[in-house]
Amino acid sequence: MKAIIKSTFILGFVAVFAACSPRTTTTTPSVSRGDVSGKWMVTSVNMDGFPAGTSAGKVFDMANAQDFQGSTWDLNGGGSGSISLTNGAVQPIYWSVNRTTAMPTFQFKKLMDGQKPKDVETGYSLEFGDVSGQTAIFKTPVMLGNGQTAYINFTFAKQ
Repeated sequence: MKAIIKSTFILGFVAVFAACSPRTTTTTPSVSRGDVSGKWMVTSVNMDGFPAGTSAGKVFDMANAQDFQGSTWDLNGGGSGSISLTNGAVQPIYWSVNRTTAMPTFQFKKLMDGQKPKDVETGYSLEFGDVSGQTAIFKTPVMLGNGQTAYINFTFAKQ
């Protein structure tokens, strides 16, 4: 009888302790415009989830993925910026951080000479990987023909 009472007491104590303990939740790291503003260089480009021999084609309708290795992305705090490839091509952009979804994304629109961002209806959206003060990873999702999503991962170092 003592063993039953003791077991009941221990189970009750454990139940109360578990009910009163704080809940742990996983939160998405918050990324703001200030976290990504500045001059960044792409230090590596990795293809994740692509079947062997598969090419991603032109990324951002600009160049092949590996051509972005060594490119610089100037991201001014006001949203203006540019992507400069190592072959000398420079693409003006307007960028922002979209924090209205569960996972914040980096968005940009390519601008042609004299074009205003409000006049551009299409753009590109990249998911944030790890973002710290001096390094960042932006992930470009690519839908494959088999319905799977692969990623082009751009690793950046702040300049």
